[in-house]
Amino acid sequence: MPSNLSQSLRLLYKLTTIAFISIVSACQYSTPIVQAPTTRNLIQTHFQQNPHKKLIPKVQPQTKSQPQTLLPAKLHQIKHRGIQFNIITFDTRNQHLIVADQPKGPGSIWADAEAAAKANHGIAAINAGFFTPEGKPLGIVISSGKKSGVNHSSSLGTGMFYHTPTGASISRRAIWKKLSAKPPKHLLQSGPMLLENSKSIAGLSNKNSRVRSLIATDGKNHWCIGHAESCTLSQLSEALSSLKISDFKPTTALNLDGGRSSDLWISTSVHGGSKTIRPFWNKSVRNFLILKNN
Repeated sequence: MPSNLSQSLRLLYKLTTIAFISIVSACQYSTPIVQAPTTRNLIQTHFQQNPHKKLIPKVQPQTKSQPQTLLPAKLHQIKHRGIQFNIITFDTRNQHLIVADQPKGPGSIWADAEAAAKANHGIAAINAGFFTPEGKPLGIVISSGKKSGVNHSSSLGTGMFYHTPTGASISRRAIWKKLSAKPPKHLLQSGPMLLENSKSIAGLSNKNSRVRSLIATDGKNHWCIGHAESCTLSQLSEALSSLKISDFKPTTALNLDGGRSSDLWISTSVHGGSKTIRPFWNKSVRNFLILKNN
């Protein structure tokens, strides 16, 4: 009896062991381990499926900034916001402005803008900065490297036009602290500012309507000098903030001397010239901005 029991137990043990091994083996083969394909495998698969197609990596296209449109030297006679403008647009890649000063006072060298332009081989000219009754500049003036006047603190000296080897610009008079270390060849202080960051200037006078002269830029290559018929400084500022002429939209503008000093001359070298805008009652001025070909 005990012998039969022992044989039965051994048989049961063997059957149990075989069953366990079968279960483990089934689990192993039911969940095979999948390895991630290598780059080599992917390339081989590509050529097997596309034997005649080259494997070309995708390259993201690079966008290049387009150069600014070239602005021709041109006279524009337009009416905007109730103000009649005579504006000369130009591009600093083709033309530039210089300051032409008369150290001995208004009219001592040139009687008007036309005479000043022709003497300096210019294609156009406009009266520039303010001056005292004695004929001294009201603010800093630098013409061909020669400096006159001192930094003026009133509203008539809030801005500066200057031309350096890197280009021309219009800035607040605080820029003089930086420029004074190495003064530019041409600089004119005037005011008030009429436009900054494409926005009109708050607090400008809405009284004393008179003829105005101005200079403006888009902060890049596009510029203009211009004459505006009778208006207040506030009206002029508001009009400039929405002014757009062809491809030119000013972002910064500076007021020049006006009234009886306003004097604009345009030669036939400027599209729309020749033209002179200077009433007979005008007085002689201290300096001019001359537009010249590069």
